[in-house]
Amino acid sequence: MEEFKMEVLNVVAITVAGLMVGCELAIAVFVHPTLDRLPDDVHLPAASALARVLGRFMPFWYILAFLLTLAEVVIQWHQSGRLPISFATSAVLWMLASLYSVTALVPINNRIASWENSTRPANWKTHRRRWDLLHRWRVVLLTTALAFLILGFVSK
Repeated sequence: MEEFKMEVLNVVAITVAGLMVGCELAIAVFVHPTLDRLPDDVHLPAASALARVLGRFMPFWYILAFLLTLAEVVIQWHQSGRLPISFATSAVLWMLASLYSVTALVPINNRIASWENSTRPANWKTHRRRWDLLHRWRVVLLTTALAFLILGFVSK
């Protein structure tokens, strides 16, 4: 029964992390480039709506991915008596991605979420481009964290 519980945890951890990275990658590669090609009066409300929805939902997803990865670290460490380097590296990267998000991306996201066509600042696209650039770096960090998580499962 204990082995079954571990397998369930493994599947949940990789699913949560993989879906989150996929979502963030889709935003960087497909969603925002598509928004950028829209007229400003369509682009801004869509970007603002996405910022509001994802701004409410993603923090919980980040925390869940980090906690599941941390659980893998603790359980593997307890079972083997040694620190599982791949899982630990992944957990540190999830934590860094979360801190990076809160300090660099969330403030910009909150500004974007509050804009409407009638209240947008003149330099609103500069803020959007800055967020997109920072987000691309976050996607690299998240993808690396996912790769270490997968490596941890493969090398067990």
